[in-house]
Amino acid sequence: MWIKQLHIYHFGKFQNLKIKDLSKGAGFISGENEAGKSTLMSFIKCMLFGFPSKLTSERRYEPKDGNRMGGSLTLMTESHGELAIERVAGKAAGDVTVYLENGEQAGEDFLQSVLKGLDRSLFQGIYCFDIDGLQEIEKISRDQLGSYLLGAGMTGSKELQELEALLEKKQAVLFKPGGRKPVINEMLQELHTAEEDLLKWKRKNEEFQPAALELKEVKDSIQRAEKEKAHHQEQWYQAQKWKSVLPPLQKWKENKLALDQLQEGEFPENGLQRLEYLQEKLFDLEGDLAVCKNKNDEIEKQLAILAIDEQVLKEEARIEAVGQKIHYLESLLNDKAGLLQKAELLSKDIQRLIHETGYEGEDNNLYELNNGLAAKNGLVLMTKNHELLQQKKEWMDQELTASRSRLESAEERLKLAKGKLLHEADFQKLKEHADQDRTYRRLMLEKEQLQMQIKSAEGYSSSRSVPRKKNWISAGALFVFIAVIIIYLVSKGEMAGALLSALALGAGFLYWMKSRTKERGSQTGKEDLPALLVQLQKLEEQLAGISNFEELDRLQQQWIEEQAQRNEYNRLQEETKRLEQSYQQTAAGYDKLEVEEFDNEASIQEWSRENGFNGPWQHLLLPGYFEKIERLKELLIEKYQLEERLSQLQENISVILEDVNQLSKQLGLSEHASYHERIMQARMLLQQEKEKQRRLELLQEAKRAAVENEQELLTKRLSYTAERIRLFQKADADNEESYRKKGEAADSRKKIQEQLSQALLQLYAFGYSDEEIFNLSDRLLDKSFNLEKEIAAAAASLKESEHELESFKGKSAELSLRLQQLQEDGSYSECLQRYETLKDVLQDHARKWTVYRTAGGLLKQTKEQFHAERLPAILKKAGVYFSRITAGKYVDLFLAGEKESLIIERNDGVRFQPVELSRGTAEQLYLCVRLSLASLYQREGMPLIMDDVTVNFDPVRTKQTLDLLMEIGEKHQIIFFTCHETLFNDRPSVPVIHLKKPQPVRPGDGAFL
Repeated sequence: MWIKQLHIYHFGKFQNLKIKDLSKGAGFISGENEAGKSTLMSFIKCMLFGFPSKLTSERRYEPKDGNRMGGSLTLMTESHGELAIERVAGKAAGDVTVYLENGEQAGEDFLQSVLKGLDRSLFQGIYCFDIDGLQEIEKISRDQLGSYLLGAGMTGSKELQELEALLEKKQAVLFKPGGRKPVINEMLQELHTAEEDLLKWKRKNEEFQPAALELKEVKDSIQRAEKEKAHHQEQWYQAQKWKSVLPPLQKWKENKLALDQLQEGEFPENGLQRLEYLQEKLFDLEGDLAVCKNKNDEIEKQLAILAIDEQVLKEEARIEAVGQKIHYLESLLNDKAGLLQKAELLSKDIQRLIHETGYEGEDNNLYELNNGLAAKNGLVLMTKNHELLQQKKEWMDQELTASRSRLESAEERLKLAKGKLLHEADFQKLKEHADQDRTYRRLMLEKEQLQMQIKSAEGYSSSRSVPRKKNWISAGALFVFIAVIIIYLVSKGEMAGALLSALALGAGFLYWMKSRTKERGSQTGKEDLPALLVQLQKLEEQLAGISNFEELDRLQQQWIEEQAQRNEYNRLQEETKRLEQSYQQTAAGYDKLEVEEFDNEASIQEWSRENGFNGPWQHLLLPGYFEKIERLKELLIEKYQLEERLSQLQENISVILEDVNQLSKQLGLSEHASYHERIMQARMLLQQEKEKQRRLELLQEAKRAAVENEQELLTKRLSYTAERIRLFQKADADNEESYRKKGEAADSRKKIQEQLSQALLQLYAFGYSDEEIFNLSDRLLDKSFNLEKEIAAAAASLKESEHELESFKGKSAELSLRLQQLQEDGSYSECLQRYETLKDVLQDHARKWTVYRTAGGLLKQTKEQFHAERLPAILKKAGVYFSRITAGKYVDLFLAGEKESLIIERNDGVRFQPVELSRGTAEQLYLCVRLSLASLYQREGMPLIMDDVTVNFDPVRTKQTLDLLMEIGEKHQIIFFTCHETLFNDRPSVPVIHLKKPQPVRPGDGAFL
């Protein structure tokens, strides 16, 4: 059994997804995270076993766009062939339909028979698992492992072990020897207490036995009285029934006596009506035979008149063929006229384009012009390049002229600037005077500074008398006033004014500090006054030789102007040099542009030779020239094609006209008429002859029908006559009169029988049989029987029995009230009811405990049988698989020890428990157990479905695992979901299906709702 195809209508994120041609052996389904691998895996389970219930925790994958879940799965089986399983959301697990190869349909029961009892949990436990399913192998004891493997083989997971624990827990909740809390233990104690209370009430109840016995006797009397009343009531009902039966009984008796008096004789059923019917039919048939004979004579006359021309009918196919071609001939002539007109227009367009382009070559040469996309694109690029080069050349001409003009202007300005400069000797002399002037000016500045320092030192003594305290008070008051203004402005939100006030405060503080510094400097300068006077005397001696300061100023001004002119000259010299370089670059670029232009023109000439253009190549550079040449070529080709079509049209027209001429000669039509008139004449002749032929066929058919009708009428007349004779024979009558008399007697007998039957039906309705009716008639119709007297006697007996019953019921009520008072409000009955209720509940719990204990015993027995028979085979095969995956590192897998724990033996003899293995190795061990289970629990080879179970395997063991799966896949379908492309890149022979992330879908999209 293997899955061939999947079709998802709507499931999770997928809609209208088809996966066809799944591999019968091993195959990969690859996709990124969130591509839908787990969704696809769940879809397979849902198609086979139904959608999960809303009450379970399992995800349902309902579409977000509101559509109903659904899809189909194509399954190949050995016993039923190809099956298409379709399941859509509906009641419970979904509505499933199975389509068989022969077209039949089946439901859920048939699907279960195909799966041979396999359910969802068993399928997930053995055949369908992911990485989470490979992390549960830490079951180390024999019982735990055996329970787990047995559960996987029977229920698909570790549910069996959980079931065993649940049964033990339920037994302990119900009953535990020596316990107090279990339900049965507590109820036994309560039942014992209730039994003691009941014994007390029984002893007390012995005092009331006489009253109870008397009450019992009265109740027995009531039962006897009720029976007597029922008997008398039945007698009264019987008498009333006889009263209703008496009229139909009398009618039955009268009709029976009348029927016995009539003479019995056989007469056909509905004989008179049948005779009347036959007489009427025979009369009608005689009229029909006369009409039929007249019709035959008329047909013979019409057949003698008809004369058919067989030659015209023989030429029917040719006439029809020529007639069908008349519209085709007109169409050909119209096409010819249209093509001639179009050819004339094309010639005018061709002449116009030849005139516009000046093309002088042959048409055949133009046919060879290559105007393909590549050639045309190359020409367009070269044309655009030519235009671009021309634009660049124009721009370079302008730029070269402008550069030459700028260079000449700069050289002229440089020449003028050079003429304004002093000679070198005059310039050096002026430079010496300028240096000397700078020295004198420095000395004079130092002199002025010394004089200021001396003056400051001399004025210090006069300012010492001013009190310092006054200065401190003034400065402090000013600072406090400005600070108050700043605080006020900030409180009012005037940040700009506060900032200005802060700046004023800072400036005032700096000024005050400078004043303090000067004061301290003045004090210091007083001490250095002699030294300052000495320096001043030296400076005056150095400056003693200077008398004409105006000459110094003039020389200084001349030096500054000369410096400016020399700077301007240097600048103009640099500018001229830069402009000359720019001119040289522009000239070089112009030369290069001319080379490019020459190369482009050579390329255009080469293009002309290669692509079959024989005209002047310079014309190709003209705007729109090539498009017109291309259009000229198209028109020439179109003209050639038109001429070919005209030739073919003329040939077809000639063939049709020749057929018309030949047909006209054979049918003797006028040769001077047009082809259209001759065709119409031939068709009219054919129509006339065909009409004659149809008329002949109709007359012959009518004649055959008339003959058959006459034969049928004669047969019916013979049949009706024979039927009338049989009626006379059956009634034993010699003639019609005798027959009618016997018929009237039969009708009278029939009426009496109907009345008798009606009376019997009324009597049957009262429930009497035939024998009871005879007996009842003898009794009720006897003259000595008085029905009214019988009714009165039955009513009196019924009344007497009712009175006796009422008397017994009154006495019973008195005794019941007495017993109720003696029982003290019913305490004994309540105790008895409580005792019986406790006993019933205890029996129910005891039955449940027995069921749980029996189920646990059967489960334990099944496990022991599984341990002895199946578990060794599973472990042996799992050990072979595990040894192969680990490349022989681990050689055996068995149970050992007192607890028979699962043991893995390495090739060096060292043994391990599963908890001692690495995570990846433990998962490999569990995978081998799964594969072993699948091989021993094969149910027609169910597919193995895995989701990235090798994610924790190293590359070597991954390869070994995949090799093992590929080998198993030769006899077993394996669907391996993975997001790692490296698993199948080196296995090109294994089919791979790539899943892509589905795009978001708008609500309402899709074909299935």
